[in-house]
Amino acid sequence: PGAADCACRRDDDRIAGAVTFAFAPYGNDIDKLVSRARDAEHEVLLQAPMEPFDYPDNDPGPQTLLTSLTGEQNVDRLQWLMSRMRGYVGITSYMGAKFTSSEQVLAPVMRETSKRGLIYVDDGSSPRSVAGQVAGSHSLPFAKTDLVIDATPTVAEIERALARLEMLARDNGSAVGIAHAQPG
Repeated sequence: PGAADCACRRDDDRIAGAVTFAFAPYGNDIDKLVSRARDAEHEVLLQAPMEPFDYPDNDPGPQTLLTSLTGEQNVDRLQWLMSRMRGYVGITSYMGAKFTSSEQVLAPVMRETSKRGLIYVDDGSSPRSVAGQVAGSHSLPFAKTDLVIDATPTVAEIERALARLEMLARDNGSAVGIAHAQPG
């Protein structure tokens, strides 16, 4: 489906199946939200909290994957994060610019992700990310965001971004866009 198929349909406010949702592993109703998304035929990703450059001032939450931990400690944390919900097809980083810039700390996480038959989606927020290279060396299916759809969260700019995403998909055969949950 084209990028336009991913936009909310205004007639009944449902979202087309080509949209993938990413959920943070916190909260009381995560399984319920994931089930609703899966029942509506959406793919789901687990947002794994990873260390940003300004950590701990900017803290992604409990069990954050950290550059100061060993690979084994980060895999233990990843396993805890993975146990918080079911039904996801892959992992994406949440606030992980520093973590995803280090091949040494990222490799054990990618290895674990690959062992479980999951995919990794790089949100594209960090130009320093080595996720693509590390995923490739571990035969891990990988995608990287091409465009932030709601960089300017207005209807007009989102529509322009969706048109650009559709053009990218046409030119390249596929395209990945990302948008963030916005207050309704």
